[in-house]
Amino acid sequence: MKNKLYILVGLVITVASVNAQQIALTSQYMFNEFSFNPAVAGTKNFAPLTFSFRRQWMGMNEAPVTQNLSFHSFIGKNAGAGVQLYNDVAGPTRRTGLSGTFSYQIQTSDVTRLSFGLSANVTQFMMDREQMITEIPDDIAVQSNTFNQLIPDFNFGMYWYGEKFFVGAAGYNLLQSTDDLFDLTKPVTNTLDRTVFAHAGYYFSISESFGIEPSGMFRYMTNAPMSFDANLRFVVKDQYWLGGSYRYQDAIAIMIGADLGFLELGYSYDLGMSNLATYNAGSHEVFLTAKLNKSTKNRSPWHKRNRIYSSFSKN
Repeated sequence: MKNKLYILVGLVITVASVNAQQIALTSQYMFNEFSFNPAVAGTKNFAPLTFSFRRQWMGMNEAPVTQNLSFHSFIGKNAGAGVQLYNDVAGPTRRTGLSGTFSYQIQTSDVTRLSFGLSANVTQFMMDREQMITEIPDDIAVQSNTFNQLIPDFNFGMYWYGEKFFVGAAGYNLLQSTDDLFDLTKPVTNTLDRTVFAHAGYYFSISESFGIEPSGMFRYMTNAPMSFDANLRFVVKDQYWLGGSYRYQDAIAIMIGADLGFLELGYSYDLGMSNLATYNAGSHEVFLTAKLNKSTKNRSPWHKRNRIYSSFSKN
């Protein structure tokens, strides 16, 4: 029988904690909903260019590190398009990919719209043999396998939105490749399973200078436990925010950020609640968004970022 890899224990922990890193886990996803829902493309009143970086489980060697670069914009009154680059590293494994998105919006009332989005992506899954520790040097279980696969897939989303609310749902890995990405041992397989996201939020104006936005996210992946987040943010003067997030049986996150007009930035710190919490010092995440194609006359605050025209029915 082939010798099992010590690193397999770490991989199993990673699979149980972050859905095999097939879709990277982030805490500030509400600032870049396009990263997981293709229907968001073109729904903002500007073209956001967003970069995010996440360092998970500080203090643990080979813990997940994620980078994401995305851009989307409206390309007409009823259409949007976008592109996304992502890189996700966990121990000896790496997931790097590119996706392209098209969306189409329909008017549901004078102040609301429903968007449909479809994205096509190609992802390269790799495993670095040099980082793997085996019971026997040059173990044939590692040397005889090629851990480098390029897998195409499709994602679909819907997004209903107004000036102060949004409700969305998205499905990822619709083709659901049955290939075993890292074929190390027979008892453990790592296939690309379909993943469903559902998210919603509403902004409450308490006064001219203060508002509250509760939001939530539900995730479900075939053959994995469901997960959900509950978020609450406090907004001051339409520019600064402080918030918190609870991720079911996993972590509590604290978020701060600011909207500086052309630039929007934020930081979050996750305090773990799972069994891994005693082995790490939490997770750090930052994001930076440049608002391109934004009119200097348009001073809409960040929470009114959805592209809504009250004159749709008249045009």
